[in-house]
Amino acid sequence: MANLPDSLYEDYSSYKLTWPSSASTLTTNVVPFPDMDTIIQWINDFHNDISFISDFALHNLVTHKNTYEILPLLLWKSPCTVTKMLQEIVKTYPHISTPVHSEDGRPPRAYNVLLLFQCIAHHPETRGYFLKAKMPYYLFPLMDINLTDKPLEYLRLGALGVLAHMLKAPLDGVAVRFLMDKGALRYCTKAIEIGSTESKTVSVYILNKMLSTDEGLKYCCVLADRFFLIDGLLKKLLVYLSSMKNPSPSLFNLIAGCYAKLSQKSRAREGLWRFPPVMLLNGTFDSLLAEDPDAVYYRKQLIRNMQSKAMK
Repeated sequence: MANLPDSLYEDYSSYKLTWPSSASTLTTNVVPFPDMDTIIQWINDFHNDISFISDFALHNLVTHKNTYEILPLLLWKSPCTVTKMLQEIVKTYPHISTPVHSEDGRPPRAYNVLLLFQCIAHHPETRGYFLKAKMPYYLFPLMDINLTDKPLEYLRLGALGVLAHMLKAPLDGVAVRFLMDKGALRYCTKAIEIGSTESKTVSVYILNKMLSTDEGLKYCCVLADRFFLIDGLLKKLLVYLSSMKNPSPSLFNLIAGCYAKLSQKSRAREGLWRFPPVMLLNGTFDSLLAEDPDAVYYRKQLIRNMQSKAMK
């Protein structure tokens, strides 16, 4: 725990939501093939009080986050780096309940920090440290934002992305249990209701991954209220997709997958039989189904499981 802050209660009220230095300057200064010494120097420079140096280091670390498998370990093990990252997140808290505008549409600096947390949450070794330290607690406020201003939507999307990376293959049952125990479904609900298409998609991805485990499927179906909450959210998403000029194929695929998984449970089949997802069954999304054999399979599985209920 040495790399975590002593307290969340430092006074951040004087801070403002910050943006990285000029995007064009940072982009033209991306180092294409850094060696390990350069990566380590960037981690050190991230702590620098000179904003341009820190922004340059952060930008390059994010650019190469998928290139170096050891980067999550370097971030986690380097002295005070996780502390610095968390401070960047906590600094945003006083600003997430009021409208925020960015003239050039760039994401706030904290979004890049969230991208680094995503690789930490996904790495099989640092994922365990991440969960043991209960790091998602720091992210829940960003997922619970009630506004849709673009800078704030970036923060919501980045925070959801950290949870999604926790659940990427190989799927970790400990991660699923953590999200169930901490009520993460509530925060996904907020994103599904008011978030962007991207945030909705990541939220349904998290739900889909939870439903992919026996424990997660049981959790989602054991209480009628919880099942109908999930079913209602998925139906709202189908309505949302039907209103789009170009509906998202990935979001549709995930919705279909969630229904197929839910239909595996007898209690859920009862609810689906009484209140079926009509828009998934009546041809509304034939154009998407024509391009997605996996979604066709999920739909057939749903129908087959619902028919098995009808024959009893």
